[in-house]
Amino acid sequence: MAIVDISNRISNLDSDETDTLSDSIRRHLADEILAGRFPVNHRLDEQELAAKFEVSRTPVREAIRQLASAGLVDIRPRRGAVVVSVDPDKIGQAFEAAADLEALSAGWAAMRATLVEMTELIDLHEMCAGAITGATPDEFAAANREFHDKIADLARNESLKSATRLVRVQTAPFQRAQFQSAQERERSQKDHGEILAAICNQDRQAAERAMKNHILRASLAALRHENNKKNKTDETIIPESKRRK
Repeated sequence: MAIVDISNRISNLDSDETDTLSDSIRRHLADEILAGRFPVNHRLDEQELAAKFEVSRTPVREAIRQLASAGLVDIRPRRGAVVVSVDPDKIGQAFEAAADLEALSAGWAAMRATLVEMTELIDLHEMCAGAITGATPDEFAAANREFHDKIADLARNESLKSATRLVRVQTAPFQRAQFQSAQERERSQKDHGEILAAICNQDRQAAERAMKNHILRASLAALRHENNKKNKTDETIIPESKRRK
C-alpha cells in the first residue's frame, strides 16, 4: 500500500527552534493517523518515509518510537510499525499523568518566576490569543506548546521538565486534533489566562489547580473527539440495509 503524500521536504513541517526532526515528523505522522489517512493495520515504512521527508532513517525511527509511546502504532516483529486503534484507557492514563506533572510545574513557576519572566509569559499568552482566529490550528498548537514549555522552564526543575516532556509526547497528538475546533482553542486560551493570573499572583495552589483543571478538561475533550470520530466511522461501515432495520 502506497503511503499518502504527506510532504515533500522536511522544511514544510511545522516546527519551532526547540524541535528536533523527529519531533516534527512525529507530529506530522500523528496528524495523518488521527485524520484517518493512515488506516489501522497500515505499515509505516521507515525507508519510504525517510525518502518522503528527505531525511535519514534515524529521525524517522525515533518519530515512530514516539508514536508507539503515544499508542498510535505497534512495533511488531518482522512487520515493523503498524497503525493500531486508539485505546481510550491509555489516552486517559496519559492525561492523568500529564495533569499532575504540569500542575507541579505551574506551582513551582508561581514560586520561582521573576517579574521579567512573568512578562515573557504574558507575551506568549497574547501570541496564543492572536493564533485563535488569525492563524491555522497547527500554528495555535505551536503557540500553545511554547506557553507550556515556558512554564516548564520557569519551574526550574530539569527532572520534572524531562518527565513532563515524555508524557506530553503521548498526549500531544490528541490535543492537536481537538485544536481543529475554534471553540476548543478559545476554551484552551481561557484556561491559560487563569493559569497565567495565578502564576503572576505567585499563588502556587491556584496555579496547580488551574493547570490540573486545564489538562483534565483537555483530556475529556480529546476523548469526546475520538469517540465522535469512532461513531462516524462505525456509521460508514454499517450497510445501509442494516441501518434501516
